Parts: sequence; C-alpha cells; structure tokens
Amino acid sequence: MNRQEILHRRALAGIAVLVVITIVMTAIAQLTGAGARYTPNGEAIATAELRFEDQSNGVVAVYDGQSGARIVAFGMDEGVFVRSVMRGVARQRRLRGDDSQAPVELSRQSDGELWLTDPVTGVQIYLGAFGPDNLAAFNALLDSRQQISASIEAGEAS
Repeated sequence: MNRQEILHRRALAGIAVLVVITIVMTAIAQLTGAGARYTPNGEAIATAELRFEDQSNGVVAVYDGQSGARIVAFGMDEGVFVRSVMRGVARQRRLRGDDSQAPVELSRQSDGELWLTDPVTGVQIYLGAFGPDNLAAFNALLDSRQQISASIEAGEAS
C-alpha cells in the first residue's frame, strides 16, 4: 500500500466520522427542540405601535405610533431596560440601512406573554425572557398606551 492510498483512506474515514457526528447532532436537536425558534403561541389580545425618539437632552420619549400622542419620557437614569432593548432594535435597523423612525409593535398574547416585534427588520423579542422586573417595564408601556388611547377616544366621542 503506498502513501497516497493511506492518506485517501484516512480522509474518507474522517469524512465518515464527520457525517455520523452531524447525523447524531441533528437527531439530538430534533428530539430535544434545541435551537428551535421561539415564536408567540397565543393570540394578541393587546397591541400597541410605539415610536421611540432620542432627544438632545438625553431623554427617550415614547409615542403612540398611530396617534402620535406622547406616552412616556425616560430621563437619563430611567427605563434602562426599555432603552437597551430599543437601542438593539435601532442598531439592527442601522446595520440594514432601514428607517429608524418606524414604530415597533408591542403585543400581549392570550397566554400572558409579551412580545416586541420590529416590522422593519422582522426581529421578534420575547420580553418574558428578561425577568419579571424588565417585563413589567414593557407591560407598563402597553398599559399607559391603552389608557391614553381610551382618553383620546373618549375625547373624540364627547
């Protein structure tokens, strides 16, 4: 047996081992659900289109994406989690060269989960993964937006 045949056999053996490992890893991932994309399970029972605006004084203002009404303003040391999530969304948009002023959608599902969806980039963020305190910050935004919308509608009805 010459040296070239030995190298070919070793290469074939290496490829065979790699194929077997790939098949085993794929089977494990399929059986355990590892790496599965997590998407909303329930139906949206409350939604809000929100637009975030960085102001020159360091304040981040949150506006209703439909009416333009101001929902809340976070000062420099306020809304840290909300600010960081929205910076991540803005960064994704900048990387893609997309519109940074388009609203995002915040939705509460029938199963109680809260999701932030960026329709521009298609990014979905499950907010419950960040713990109850951080989830409460976005729940408060959604609740505030609903109160403001109800006030606007009541004013129009009068």
